[in-house]
Amino acid sequence: MKTYLSEIFSSVQGEGPYVGERHLFVRFCGCHRDCIFCDTNTERTETVLVEKNPGSGIFEQVPNPLTVEQVMELVREVDGKKNNRRVSLTGGAPLLQAHYLRELLPHLCGDDHSIYLETAGDLPLQLKTIIEWVDIVAMDVKLSSVTQEANAFPAHWQFLKTCRDFDVDVFTKLVLSAGTHDGELMEAIKGIKKAGGRETLVVIQPMTKAVKTDAVPSGEQLLRWQDKALGVLPNVRVIPQTHKMMEML
Repeated sequence: MKTYLSEIFSSVQGEGPYVGERHLFVRFCGCHRDCIFCDTNTERTETVLVEKNPGSGIFEQVPNPLTVEQVMELVREVDGKKNNRRVSLTGGAPLLQAHYLRELLPHLCGDDHSIYLETAGDLPLQLKTIIEWVDIVAMDVKLSSVTQEANAFPAHWQFLKTCRDFDVDVFTKLVLSAGTHDGELMEAIKGIKKAGGRETLVVIQPMTKAVKTDAVPSGEQLLRWQDKALGVLPNVRVIPQTHKMMEML
């Protein structure tokens, strides 16, 4: 079995509550969403860019697609010093490659890697097929007033409930822009509470300026939204994309 990847590299986790941890990133091609703020090329690429010396900016190009054995070999090379706390599966949308993940994840876990899944949080059936190997789920809850796409709240709530049913560590992330609709935001916050419980961590991530939009929210907006969300859930944090500030991958 083979799949298309775009990048394999080691860096600090730049988003969410695990910010600053050293992660080994495996970035999958392909996505079923087209969020206006997305800064990642999700198209299939002819080669995978592999940065074997972290932070060097020197990339080896490996032809796509890759077998599980090839990915494991590259992961072992990049993680030669065993400095990476977790393997972060990102994209794109890794869960679109659930069949491939069912083959890859047992090998990663067999090498004592902790698995961190970054996901749009709207493919619950795919999640169920691989969740036994996942340690942490970084789950987006996408608002249509921000993405400019239809929201998928029912799928989000099923996804979050699945994480809880399997006792997987999960947090939710809401990317917010200057155009965020208060009513839609609070509908999402209440949905998170109902599906995931009061203990669910919510990360408000201010949108970073992108090619298609510059609707970055103000500090006043972020604090007001945090206040509103804290009226429903006790653990709501505002965390920006810190790797962008440091100009890191």
